[in-house]
Amino acid sequence: MARVVPQLSAALLFLAAVLAAAIDIGSVRAADFGSGFRTKSVPVDGGTVAVTVGGSGPPIVLIHGYAESSRMWKPLARELAPRFTVIAPDLPGFGQSSIPKTGLEMKTAAERLHAAINALGYTKVRVVGHDIGLMVAYAYAAMYPQEVEKLALMDAFLPGVGDWRAVYDNPGIWHFRFYGATPEALVKGRERIY
Repeated sequence: MARVVPQLSAALLFLAAVLAAAIDIGSVRAADFGSGFRTKSVPVDGGTVAVTVGGSGPPIVLIHGYAESSRMWKPLARELAPRFTVIAPDLPGFGQSSIPKTGLEMKTAAERLHAAINALGYTKVRVVGHDIGLMVAYAYAAMYPQEVEKLALMDAFLPGVGDWRAVYDNPGIWHFRFYGATPEALVKGRERIY
């Protein structure tokens, strides 16, 4: 039995790789959201931002968090679609969006999302930011206040506002440091190896 499990795991991984290579990911992503959704790759700033759009009504932009993609919004997008035009982008460097060569900070991510959303013809939007997407949503609203009708920020802190440092440094909230400085500290002085 012990030998069967690794062989089965290897076979499943191989099958997954073959299927992934044979599937048009953009079509699958839009279909995942439900009928009436489509995914577009929008050129911005020398790269692309993948945006899934569907529904009918006032536009609402859903910005995902760290180590996620727009697909995290799937269940909510289906519920919102009868009343809103749902716009779910993949942040630059995440999901199906291209990885930018420069400008990975929140302000630049907000500028790129703004360019993609405008390219799709939307100028007045409601914006929802989750996790690190909260920081991008805040930057978006701060830079384009005349274009943001409503703003919802959730599931993270906003650096520089309130007692954010106490939240970040709280050892009981480990996930804020999960992708933090530890890897860099382990590699420092050994960069040549990597």
